[in-house]
Amino acid sequence: MRYVIMTKHTQLALMLCVAVAGTAVEARADCHYVRGSIAETRIPSNDQFGRFLSTVTGVLNGASTVFITSPPPKVTSYDVFVTTAGDVLIATGVPARTPVPGEPGEFITHVDLTVVGGSGKYAEATGTMTFDGRSHTGTVPPTANLVYQGTVCGPNVKGGGN
Repeated sequence: MRYVIMTKHTQLALMLCVAVAGTAVEARADCHYVRGSIAETRIPSNDQFGRFLSTVTGVLNGASTVFITSPPPKVTSYDVFVTTAGDVLIATGVPARTPVPGEPGEFITHVDLTVVGGSGKYAEATGTMTFDGRSHTGTVPPTANLVYQGTVCGPNVKGGGN
C-alpha cells in the first residue's frame, strides 16, 4: 500500500514538473536583430520640445514618431515605430548631438534606446537599439538621416531579421 501511494506521489510530481517546464518554454522570449534606416522630418506639433515623423526601412519597415520628453542637459525621447504589418514598438531614448566642425546646422547624432513594449509582434518587448547618423538643423524643416540597429526580444518575436 505504501508503495502505491509513493508511486502516485512520484507520478504527480513528475506531471507537475512537465507542466511547469512546458509553461517555461511557452513563456520564453525570442530575440532578433533589427537594423535599417530612418529619414526624420521635424513636424509642427503641440509637443513642448518638438516632434519628428519618420519613414523607416529594414526590419521595422513602416513609420515612426518621436518627441523629446526632457530638454538639455539630460535630453530624453519617446519613440514609437509602427510597421507596415501594424505592429507597434515603443522605446525611450537618450539622444546626443555633436556639431560638425565647419558645417553650421550639421550634427552627428547618436541615440541609445531602451525598448519598453509595444503591441502585436512587439507586445511585452524588451531590448536595446542605437541610432547613428546626421541631423540637419539648417534645413527647413529640420531633418535627420539615421541608421538603427539593436536587439528586440519578446514572447511574440521570432528569431532572425532582415
